[in-house]
Amino acid sequence: MNGVFAQVSLVAAVLAISPFASAQSELFSPPRLLRAELPAEPPSTVLGGGEVLIEFIVDQRGGVTHPQVIRSTTPYTQMVLAAIMRWRFEPARMGRGDTSRVIAAPVTVSAIYRPPTLLNGPAPGDPPNDLASPSADVAYPVAMVSPAYPPRALDGSVLLFEVALDSEGRLTDARGIVTDPAFESAARSALAAMRFRGATSGAHPVPSTTYVLFGFRPPVVSSMR
Repeated sequence: MNGVFAQVSLVAAVLAISPFASAQSELFSPPRLLRAELPAEPPSTVLGGGEVLIEFIVDQRGGVTHPQVIRSTTPYTQMVLAAIMRWRFEPARMGRGDTSRVIAAPVTVSAIYRPPTLLNGPAPGDPPNDLASPSADVAYPVAMVSPAYPPRALDGSVLLFEVALDSEGRLTDARGIVTDPAFESAARSALAAMRFRGATSGAHPVPSTTYVLFGFRPPVVSSMR
């Protein structure tokens, strides 16, 4: 599954909370993912892992606009950004039934790539660089956790999860959007250990959802002579 495009037609929302109206007075329906593309595989010369956090707007046509890189690690930021710019959503709506209206809404996706090693710990490569702060309305991960490499896995993989959060940012559900049985348990364990800041709308805490992407690099093992 490394470096290939994934087309998904699943109900999936990515940290979508409208900053323009109070969720307490109107029903807010977040953007729903219609098509997603996984990032390309990094070059084999990249020896380190990385963390990426990107916030963007899903416009009223369901396109991705105004991306802002919050946390960056070379070259993973460029790979993730190139992929998500081709994602397509059913746009967010405010209101109920026939009276609802389409609105633009901010969304956020975080990506965690582990280095191509069997063990967790220091690895070569550039550390993540925080470039900006997320907007005030969206939830976001305040603690990212790198997954362990499954001892029986033989290759690499990329997994994508939809994560539901309550109004205080506590994880209530995690649905696999793109999964791999060999890596899913390790990814879910890391996801359960992550911590999030809750989202708000009109200064009121509200439930939200987010995407988390885990990248597993095939371990590089030196030959013994």
